[in-house]
Amino acid sequence: MKIGYLYDLQAYPPKGGNHIHVFELIRGFVDSGHNVAVLGDPTMPDVQNFDGEGDASVSAFVAFCDVIYARVDSRSLESWRHLRKAMEEADSSVPVVWEINSPADENLAFSWLGGRQAGQSESWFRWVRRWFHAARQAPGIRREERFRKKLAQRVDAAVCVSSSMGRYAGNKLGIGQVVVAPNGGPLVSEEEIIRRRKNRENDKFTVFYSGSAIYPWQGLDLLAAAIELAKTEAPDIRFVLAVNQRSDNLPQGDNVVIKEKIPRDEVLNEICRADVCIALHPDWYWTPHGVHGSPTKLWEYMACMTPVVTSNRGQMAELVQHEKNGLLTSDEPADILAQIMKLRDDSGLAMAVGRAGWELVQEKLNWPNVARETLDTFHRSIQRRTGAR
Repeated sequence: MKIGYLYDLQAYPPKGGNHIHVFELIRGFVDSGHNVAVLGDPTMPDVQNFDGEGDASVSAFVAFCDVIYARVDSRSLESWRHLRKAMEEADSSVPVVWEINSPADENLAFSWLGGRQAGQSESWFRWVRRWFHAARQAPGIRREERFRKKLAQRVDAAVCVSSSMGRYAGNKLGIGQVVVAPNGGPLVSEEEIIRRRKNRENDKFTVFYSGSAIYPWQGLDLLAAAIELAKTEAPDIRFVLAVNQRSDNLPQGDNVVIKEKIPRDEVLNEICRADVCIALHPDWYWTPHGVHGSPTKLWEYMACMTPVVTSNRGQMAELVQHEKNGLLTSDEPADILAQIMKLRDDSGLAMAVGRAGWELVQEKLNWPNVARETLDTFHRSIQRRTGAR
């Protein structure tokens, strides 16, 4: 099969969750014996890249394809000319499948979450400023959603990262064939985990966080409040934060270690060496879709057999069973710290939770499975298209 993957990024080497998603799917497609073409990404190995500099390049990309696969996230499809042209030029026998990661209103996260700090009250003046910031974007978001719904009439199927996005694809966009395939983690063997753990340099009970210090939906402010509480309630706990950039809101103190811009392989080392990994996601109260993402880092944590503490909402609450394969927490700093301390104080629970999380990734939530489910969707879409001719 010849797969044309549109994602409008330069995704290699992977730097974030969106890059990892693209890279791992392409690797899964190629490992399964398929040919992959991309548009405007000379960084990606093992693919045929069309430069996307002109209409002829887009036309050549379309001519290559047996199926067109397009990443849909919070960025505007209305302004993504390559996607529109590719969908217009595709032969009727060529299915179009969307990979749906978020609705357009994800862009309001900066309006409603940016600059807020957990446990700190907000003045009416700042709330009104947020309201106006969001209100200015609302007309463009409504226009974008109308455009998505119109464009989706040509879409054969959607592969969605969460059940929330599955409902969005079917009910909001009107796509008839919807598959929910959460993001995955890497397949890490027990032998590799043991090897990576041998290089641990600090014996203190360690909590690890990986993510952005800027994007407010990564919940770093929630963790920072728990870290502050831990200074008096659990001073023996050490927090290691791996971030791509520094910000004024990064927690500080003797119990905090900041690691900036470390390679992905070193991130996996840190996950394996940690006693607990943490992924917190604040409520998306302004959107009917709620917390709709599939946190890549959560599955990477679990893939390394390290027990996780994560937010009791969205996909985390759907896939994580409390005290079975992870621990769920509210946004309260005392609750976050209490879940961490529970794992600190019960090594048997920590070991059982870590192994159950690893088994979940090994059996289901891994990138090869995501690639297989996506490929199955392509095959079914091609059969429907060619059978209808």
